[in-house]
Amino acid sequence: MPERTDERIPVIVVGGFLGAGKTTLVNHLIRSLPHRLGVIVNEFGQAGVDGALIERLQDDVMELTAGCLCCTGRDDLLRALVGIAMRGQKPDAVVVELSGVADPTPVLTTLLERSVRAAFRVTTLVAVVDARHVLRTLQDHPEAARQLAYANVVVLNKTDLADPARLDHAEAVLRAVNPLGRVVRVEQGQMDAGALLSRDDFDPRVLEDAAPVQHTPGLMTFTLKADAPLDPYAWQRFMTSFILSRPAEVLRVKGFLGLHGYPQRVLFQAVRDLFTADAWDDSDGRSELVVIGRGLDRAEYEAAFAACQVPDPADLIPDPA
Repeated sequence: MPERTDERIPVIVVGGFLGAGKTTLVNHLIRSLPHRLGVIVNEFGQAGVDGALIERLQDDVMELTAGCLCCTGRDDLLRALVGIAMRGQKPDAVVVELSGVADPTPVLTTLLERSVRAAFRVTTLVAVVDARHVLRTLQDHPEAARQLAYANVVVLNKTDLADPARLDHAEAVLRAVNPLGRVVRVEQGQMDAGALLSRDDFDPRVLEDAAPVQHTPGLMTFTLKADAPLDPYAWQRFMTSFILSRPAEVLRVKGFLGLHGYPQRVLFQAVRDLFTADAWDDSDGRSELVVIGRGLDRAEYEAAFAACQVPDPADLIPDPA
């Protein structure tokens, strides 16, 4: 008797600590595969940025920003999966991108519930790792160690930013933590997308007797907003003083900036002391920046960011009285 084809939708879970390059990898999968993908993006914070960065997909992207999925988002995840399953044209696969501080265990447990397994099947778990910060990340952040330990595929990303000796040491550390996972060295998330989609090696038994992992002590996130355009020089001073000079405290910054004199918004992203700034779309002058770190003074950041705004000319007119 011929074997029945499993018609359930494959699910690839992509984890990795803050700034490792998860969204870059997801975009690479979208660009490289001829398949129709559904994407569920979870962000640690209320403002969604990563969902806006997912390429080509619109209706098939669901962005969850109510908090970290491993803590508060079980119902949100279930609703997102139901929404995908109920569509007329179902995707060939679903990619669940975890927040950078997620313990994958509760998410995987939800995906393995009987009601979910009726329509979906987890095929593989991916952990994306920043080649420059492997040891420090694992030492300081328990979430990263859990993501790595359970992964079937470990993507050692940003290899172009690390010298060969550091890469060899990073891979040795990764193999010590997860000797069974396949380590793949890549630049900018450029791995074999077809090979990843064809994997079916997730073993639910890894979740047996798994104890919950706490988030990094003192981890926090807040969103800086400005309705008026930012003075470019004031912004550069803010970026240097409050982001780049604090790599141990400011772990990840991402968002959109409206700069005075620039017709386009700027997509700004920073991981510790490295950053990128790219023209994005037409600017309305407003800015929204997500900051993730530990031991930060939110009020200090909000006041300094507000001071970057270009004053309204009406505010500069002397009072006749």
